[in-house]
Amino acid sequence: MLFEDIISLNGPHTKSMLKVLFEERGIRIKKQWGQNFLIDQNLLQFIVKTADLSRNDVVLEIGAGTGSLTRLLAQKAGHVFAVEVDRKLFEILEETLKDFNNVTLINRDILKSKHHIQPEIVEAMSDHISTADFHSLSAGDSCIKVVSNLPYYISTPVIIDLLQEVLPIKTMILMLQRDTTDRIMARPGTKRYGVLSVMTRLFAEVKVLKKLPPQVFWPVPLVESAIVKMTVNRHRYADRIRDYRDFQDVVRTIYDSRRKTLSNSLLSLCASHGIKKSETRQDLMTILARVGIMPESRGEELETEKLIELSNEISDYIILQRKSV
Repeated sequence: MLFEDIISLNGPHTKSMLKVLFEERGIRIKKQWGQNFLIDQNLLQFIVKTADLSRNDVVLEIGAGTGSLTRLLAQKAGHVFAVEVDRKLFEILEETLKDFNNVTLINRDILKSKHHIQPEIVEAMSDHISTADFHSLSAGDSCIKVVSNLPYYISTPVIIDLLQEVLPIKTMILMLQRDTTDRIMARPGTKRYGVLSVMTRLFAEVKVLKKLPPQVFWPVPLVESAIVKMTVNRHRYADRIRDYRDFQDVVRTIYDSRRKTLSNSLLSLCASHGIKKSETRQDLMTILARVGIMPESRGEELETEKLIELSNEISDYIILQRKSV
């Protein structure tokens, strides 16, 4: 009897089905890649329904696995770009999606580096959007939606990079580790508040839709998960930032050295730009006073608006010092 006669990839990808499939194919689950497969069929349907897909939507799915979610997305969306780094899982993904002509499968890591999405993936999606017929789009309709059971080990850099990317992403429906959602939703003044909190608040409105117990995945993870919806609005704050790269530098410097006071963190940032004048500390004290921030404050206390004000002042100061040199 042929393997295809025993296991049908067209049916639900349940725990028992995946166990037999992986044993037959000699596939070992790679914990380091965050391979936990969503096996609750009702939750898969919930995710697709929440994404509110139409034929005008292009979907990006990261960590497509065996294609159980991909197949449902392809039934509703205009086109799906499904990314899977594991070669053996990718071969199964190809079989699962073989009857769909509106799916592009990509066997790559979504990240080129910690701070960059693979450029060929961005280019492929951009080319598709530029050549597709979107004349029927009305104002407010989506162009790109990210819908993904995001591998936990890359969730933070992927979220930040996608929010900063040139792709016209309107919505992201993501399954994330609860620790990640807690950091996304963290408020200023709390220990979990950091770079991820700042960047998501800068570019998106976030809502936790559903909390997930470990048992809805196989293998069962040691942590709880949650489904979140991010409604992307890149102009909410970003238009007020004079130099976005300087803003990134300020935020990373502050939160990479959380134990330092703001004045000491900013002193280190200036030194990295070659600014080591004896009066630099006093200049920074003046800037902090002008923005209304106490010099002994720490970054975790600052709201987004204050971070923008501070980064604008620091950006102007760095430019001025470079000119004087």
